[in-house]
Amino acid sequence: MPDLSTQPVESLQRLKGIEFPGDVRFRQILVTGPPGAGKSTMIRRLGGWSEEGYLDISRKYWWRSEMLSVRPREIHLGLPMLGMVDAVSVYDPAFLDCDPLPSVDLARIALPPRQLFFLSVDWYRRYVFDFLLPPPELVFERRSARARHHTHPVDAQLSLAICTAQVEAFRQVAEHLHRKGFDVYVREGIDSTPQRFVDPSGIAAAAIPRRRRFTLANVLARLKAFSARLGFGVGRHLRLHGAYRLGDSKVRVTLGGLPIEITLGLDDKRLRLYPETRINHLGEAVKVGSFVVVDPATHLRQIGGFLRLSPKNWLVLGSDDRIQQAIFDYPEAVDGHHLALIHGRDGLVFRNLSDAGTTIAPIVEEPKVIRLKRLRRLRKRSRLVDQGIPIAPMLDKARALRMNRLQRLRKIFGGPIRLVPRDQALALIEKVNRLMQNEVYRPRDDRGLPGGLLVLPRELIPIVLADMHAQVDNLLTVLTQNAFLEALEDGTAALIILGDAVHCEVDGQLRAMESSMILMDLIFRLKLHFPEQVFYIRGNHDSFSEDLAKEGVPQGLLWARELSELRGAVYQRAMGDFYRLLPYVVMSPDFLACHAAAPKTKVSKKMLVQLYQRPELVLELINNRLQRANRPQGYTRRDVKRFRKNLNLDRETPFIVGHTPIDREDTLWLNVDGIDNHHVLFSANPSQVGVFTRVGETMVPLTYPVDELTPILNAMVFRRTADATEASAGPGGPEDAAAAKEPAARRLRQGA
Repeated sequence: MPDLSTQPVESLQRLKGIEFPGDVRFRQILVTGPPGAGKSTMIRRLGGWSEEGYLDISRKYWWRSEMLSVRPREIHLGLPMLGMVDAVSVYDPAFLDCDPLPSVDLARIALPPRQLFFLSVDWYRRYVFDFLLPPPELVFERRSARARHHTHPVDAQLSLAICTAQVEAFRQVAEHLHRKGFDVYVREGIDSTPQRFVDPSGIAAAAIPRRRRFTLANVLARLKAFSARLGFGVGRHLRLHGAYRLGDSKVRVTLGGLPIEITLGLDDKRLRLYPETRINHLGEAVKVGSFVVVDPATHLRQIGGFLRLSPKNWLVLGSDDRIQQAIFDYPEAVDGHHLALIHGRDGLVFRNLSDAGTTIAPIVEEPKVIRLKRLRRLRKRSRLVDQGIPIAPMLDKARALRMNRLQRLRKIFGGPIRLVPRDQALALIEKVNRLMQNEVYRPRDDRGLPGGLLVLPRELIPIVLADMHAQVDNLLTVLTQNAFLEALEDGTAALIILGDAVHCEVDGQLRAMESSMILMDLIFRLKLHFPEQVFYIRGNHDSFSEDLAKEGVPQGLLWARELSELRGAVYQRAMGDFYRLLPYVVMSPDFLACHAAAPKTKVSKKMLVQLYQRPELVLELINNRLQRANRPQGYTRRDVKRFRKNLNLDRETPFIVGHTPIDREDTLWLNVDGIDNHHVLFSANPSQVGVFTRVGETMVPLTYPVDELTPILNAMVFRRTADATEASAGPGGPEDAAAAKEPAARRLRQGA
């Protein structure tokens, strides 16, 4: 079959700064191509997912792969080759060692069935394949440059002939998929115009005809729009001025930002629905568009949970949900499915599902007497009202509590958040290392040092974070939310960080190391202030290894160099000592966690304590990932089950890891890969931060919008100094001035 030529697409649109055909939808895009084509760079600009993307297209049902549910994404194709039984990738040794290099066996590429009727899936329209096919000479030049840094194992075997064969293999696949009816486009580079295939006469090559798109979703959408015009299905519109008892029909309340009290049954359980806000760098509350449901009896008083109602989403309140039962402690009178809440485009929809009934009522702030000493606070409140954010008593109290917690954190940190001078930084880490040699809750190994296993007692409520990657505001957000800081202060909770606090992963900041130093300084101060409540579990980025690289940036070597240049070789060695003193696994009756993976072999508590004797097990715990077709050595459901059993934990015990975020949109994922109670946590998302904690007897996942707290905390130091100056000049005299300076003196003593 003759090769097809290409021509530029005429009707274009720009998605995240990259040109695509005008009829392509963002969630259809699959980016592929040979090594060195620029796939990862393109998918990062799109904000998609660039890892875990090996797809064997010779296998039946590859189009149903769970991996393809997250798009846009980068995929590495496993291709059937002439003369080979199994499919291989173009960087596999089985392909590269052949002489001559084999061609693609197009006849063995599996194809999905055609859409036969409107209820079936049209797989040919679900995906759009974007093939990056640069000239082989350019690919060879790029890969030769990065091969000198040894950052990509696929560049170990390299030549111009290999690059040419790899590009040609992907072009053959692109043409074949197009002929079979898929939407396929090719381009030479990220900034190049996408090309479509044409026949030799210059006419667009015709793909196999497809049925006109007629799906059940489209039919239902049209019926919904038509019924809405007639006034059906939208529920009764209600202006909520007082208590209202819900009946059998739906009720729609206009989105005005007013908090609402929800009473389930006849005063059996009271909940409150608040507009969710985040704090900007000025300390002002900014709406994020969602609502949170809290229990006013426990909210702000103890570590608890909440439910989030996001735009265009819904949730059902009721005792059948295990997480809800733990958070709200529903009485028996609350039904399993009691109330449905829908966050529509122009209102909140309430639908009672229980015979016990539901009442909703607005929460209105009572007028208060204005006094002169409250003018400053009221001016700030007026700014919030100008933004259209009504202030309810509990919302105002919550914000005040968070600012108070931030002040207490400022005292713990010893001042503003910035790089500590090198002599103070050295004294700080040496003090931490002395503490680590006698860290609590860690059985000692044969050397007399704390072993690789941390065993937390049941009395400590865990607060679990993972992979913060130099995001300081993410840590501050968690410590000022809920009642986490109070629980650390009274000794009832433990903060557990599952490694990788260093090395920023924000695009364009992979080489920046200053924020990593700052975050480690904060963690060290927290450890010294709460020696029996703060614990750090080692991750793969907690290293100076030359193998530690991200997108060609040798972050491990850069980390060592920056520490040595800014803080001296002695400090760098002290950081290495800190890494060697860290545990690798943490367990309690509530949960089991490590940085990356469950071991592939049988382990015991004794083996985990003596981990220094098993370097291969250490590498598994901090580097391995879930098993995939291109990673047969990855861990599986069986390994997670065996890990729990070997440590005498219940099979329902949550197993929490970091290391492998599933996509770039979220911060935590539950029951990953279909493994019950196997959760992935990634706390470095710049917009939201995830945390696991215990509420009652249940481990609960929570996410919070990330607040811009660093400039607020730094400004607090200035305001406190100004207050102290005013006090010294005021009518109180020297006594008042000394009282104002006392907290600063205590802060300096703690910092020392």
